[in-house]
Amino acid sequence: MDFVQYKCPCCGAALKFSSASQSLSCDNCGNSYELETLQQLAQTDRMQGEKELQWEDQKEAVTARKAEDGRYICPSCGGEIEVDENTVSTKCPYCENVVVIKASASGRFEPDAVIPFKVSADKAREMLEEFCKGKRLLPKNFRNKSYLKNLKGCYVPYWLFDCDIHADMSFDATRIRMWSDSDYDYVDTSFYLVNRSGNMGFYHVPVDGSVQMADEITESIEPFDYRELTDFNPAYLAGYETEKYDVEADTARHRADERIYNSAEQELIRTVVGYDTVNVRKRSLNTRKSKVSYVLFPVWLFETVYNGRNYQFAINGQTGKMVGELPVDKGAFWRYLLGITGIGTVLLSLLGILVGGIL
Repeated sequence: MDFVQYKCPCCGAALKFSSASQSLSCDNCGNSYELETLQQLAQTDRMQGEKELQWEDQKEAVTARKAEDGRYICPSCGGEIEVDENTVSTKCPYCENVVVIKASASGRFEPDAVIPFKVSADKAREMLEEFCKGKRLLPKNFRNKSYLKNLKGCYVPYWLFDCDIHADMSFDATRIRMWSDSDYDYVDTSFYLVNRSGNMGFYHVPVDGSVQMADEITESIEPFDYRELTDFNPAYLAGYETEKYDVEADTARHRADERIYNSAEQELIRTVVGYDTVNVRKRSLNTRKSKVSYVLFPVWLFETVYNGRNYQFAINGQTGKMVGELPVDKGAFWRYLLGITGIGTVLLSLLGILVGGIL
């Protein structure tokens, strides 16, 4: 035999049916509930929660050709070039000609599209130099522009996720009234279950496909202008370093799911108005017409190691948006701090002398 126990959604105590009000009431907190309300609540609790979205139309896996020992011969000077398994394009260390590793950009590693560089190398150096200008706490080598040699243009692999979704979400909301009389302060809190649903379309949700690139960096230099996506051609790689993805689409889709869920939640929660508090109770999405694409996006990347810590700075190679963190010279920091403290001490001493003279 199955047993059903009705519990108060607010305090968890057992509910009793009141013949007078024809509703379920709680002796513990004093709230009462219409039967229809509890049925709706139970239905919401049975609603399927977050689940992985379904993605289709991914490239079929094929085996890419790899040269013995990972060595390639430069067609210009005949020198040997060492590359790792993810390299798509690089420079010959002898003649500095750009070499494109065709095997690394074919089959499942051939991008569907690419956004070519629009920000030139000179412009990127100028932007980075301007960004560092006036920052007194940078290490010494930054002040003589030697850091600019570490700036390089890279095509970063990205996965783009497209889909139409149907969203079902429920929210716990409250309205609060407060008043006082000569004896007490009163707080009356009303609780509401709010359900929302809707259809949405998501176009090119980006997730970087590189292990080396930090997600907070790649997401911070967004957005890219997708109107400039063009069919892939190895010629676009000339002059830049390129690596194929080492984060599979199946792994990247977890971040895409998270971004889509959060965006859908933001859209639906905007429609929940007139309440003092609103919190997500459950959220569920179903996808339709899903698609995954593999693309290359242009990024000017600056990396340096200072005091054993890696610093990464990036410029969107299409829009010029910059993001990153620069190192701080601790010696310069203390000299600067002591200098300010010394000036402050002198000023206070002079002020004391002036005040003493006046008195």
